[in-house]
Amino acid sequence: MVMPKKGSIGLDIGSSAVRAAEVVIDGDKKVLRRFAQVGLPAGAVVEGEVHDAAAVTAAIRKLWEHGGFSDNRVVMGLGSQRAMVRQVEMPALSDAELRSALRFKIGEFLPIPVEQAIVDFAPVPGLGGSGDSRRVLLVAAQREVVVDEVVAVEAAGLRVRAVDCSSLALLRAVRPSDEGGGGGLEAVVGIGAELITVVVKEAGAPRFVRTVAHATPTGQLGDGSAPRPGTPRRQVNLGPGPAGSALGVAIAPRIDAIVNEVRSSFEYLLSQSGSAKFDRVLVTGGGAMTAGVLDELSAAVGLPVHLAEPAVQVEEKALALEPELFKEATYRWLTAVGLALWGTDTYGKPTLLPPEVTAKHDRRRAIVTAAGGMCAVMLALGVVSVGKVHSASDISSKIRTTNLQSAQLEQEIAKLGYVMQVPNEVQARRALAIEALSGDIDWIGLLQNIERVVPSNVSLESLTLTKTEAAAGAPTPAPQSSVAIVGTVSIAAQTSGGARAVSQFIERFSHDKDLFAVWVSSTTTLEGSTQIQATGELTGAVLNNRRTTDLPGGSE
Repeated sequence: MVMPKKGSIGLDIGSSAVRAAEVVIDGDKKVLRRFAQVGLPAGAVVEGEVHDAAAVTAAIRKLWEHGGFSDNRVVMGLGSQRAMVRQVEMPALSDAELRSALRFKIGEFLPIPVEQAIVDFAPVPGLGGSGDSRRVLLVAAQREVVVDEVVAVEAAGLRVRAVDCSSLALLRAVRPSDEGGGGGLEAVVGIGAELITVVVKEAGAPRFVRTVAHATPTGQLGDGSAPRPGTPRRQVNLGPGPAGSALGVAIAPRIDAIVNEVRSSFEYLLSQSGSAKFDRVLVTGGGAMTAGVLDELSAAVGLPVHLAEPAVQVEEKALALEPELFKEATYRWLTAVGLALWGTDTYGKPTLLPPEVTAKHDRRRAIVTAAGGMCAVMLALGVVSVGKVHSASDISSKIRTTNLQSAQLEQEIAKLGYVMQVPNEVQARRALAIEALSGDIDWIGLLQNIERVVPSNVSLESLTLTKTEAAAGAPTPAPQSSVAIVGTVSIAAQTSGGARAVSQFIERFSHDKDLFAVWVSSTTTLEGSTQIQATGELTGAVLNNRRTTDLPGGSE
């Protein structure tokens, strides 16, 4: 039986950017067809948790506007430290009984009340437990964290069909070893802007998952700078090499925290597993772009450390990325790819999607189905009335039936009253936002700030600044707003620094409070010089600090 082709989109919400990958699945063939990312303002997402929903929603809208994705249904990733994955052994219960029992086991892993947790599980292939027990993969998270992220995503016009743990997505996305592995442990380390995720697989199943915040200063990861000598550290022999082959490893302060966290995670796992050893260690994430980090990790763990490659085919032509941006994307797309592959591995489809969101989706489908049925009834009545004459009693009966169906439909719609209010509420908030967008811009201060932000190895060729005019009579918007958009900027620049300089350009402009959702539309390299074309939006931070009229319902 030939399975039809289908596309799946994974959405990764990181601390510095939102990223999405679309994978076309045709049987065993999986092809990456789309990938895009849009930067987030500092503080919008902190350690994997949404703190500024409006900023995240705006970035996702822009991601879909420029990314060319074929659908609005996504599998969303959850990378918070308040989400966890564990292998647990449970009594041999039915799935329904096991799901209920697992809720009361959450307290052993997450310090939250049972009613505040979302829980799901999947059987672990090949590990059925012993006798009257079964071994399962438990996934859980604090409801508040999941709901905040789902609300921000669906406000952008998307529909979340599943919520997956980013750590599982990371493991799912990695290309299997060509040698089939030596029966030992395989580790994937994701180094993000604020979080480090360590996932270890044994015998094809997740054995160890840890997500931890690291103390590396913002802006130092992924800048390509070479490490400088630091404090010597002993090597921990985690692989199959000879015991006692310790080396002195000089680690720069900027990657010291990364090596410490990875090394301590490996040491803990090995102390629990006796004779187990690591077969391979793979690294991904923007932090993996930091010069020297792979070598330092390799020296610390006593094994070669390589960049993780996706378990999908990559169509470079379809992705339409410049060579420098394509190379950078290979460090950043793995989690989004793994989310797009949700449901394709042996663990089934565990999801942390809140039940109330699933119920809302079901009710919406029921309303659409009921409305379609009612239209069909009305059409049928019209066709029959033209085809032949019915008795008055027959027509009255059909009218009563139609009225009954209409009443039932109205009852269903009434239950979703809060859904019907959403468009009005959105329009009201939009009107307030539009009123807040008028005002004077500090052009001189903005130009001075852009001059400070431009990296030293990048020179500006042209700069176009455009103000978004407010409606006549609208009040002056409040300055320093993190989400108000008051204009646009178009930038043309050039550099001889190649991909590293482009990466620095994106990083510095993405964290500038005056600019929002900076998008590098193209880069062109000619005779050693790289031309950069970029666009962005001006935030309320560029407005003059003048007293404004209070808006309805409060003041900005």
